[in-house]
Amino acid sequence: MAMTEPLDLFADPVDAPVEAAPIPMMRTEQRDEIRSLFGSLGLATAREQFELVYVLIGVRLNSVTELTATNASALIHRLRERVNSRSNSKASTGNSWADREEDTWIDRL
Repeated sequence: MAMTEPLDLFADPVDAPVEAAPIPMMRTEQRDEIRSLFGSLGLATAREQFELVYVLIGVRLNSVTELTATNASALIHRLRERVNSRSNSKASTGNSWADREEDTWIDRL
């Protein structure tokens, strides 16, 4: 470039456009683990599962094949947390007094 030519910062580059790397989709192992975790949570229908995917990782799915490997990894992590929290908590009786976590002053008497 000669010194007399203006520097055009907004000109289109003459290089060929760079193609984006393909996004890796969910692997078979991830799919199997997600299916197992949904089973542990008692979620059998696609509608329930897709809704939970949206709640946990903020991704709306129309098909299982839309889930990327990265999103599947995040989903597995959050599903494991949910399964673990269910197994660590005691069963709810539906009675808030009986299900309370801490002793009250009455319990300490």
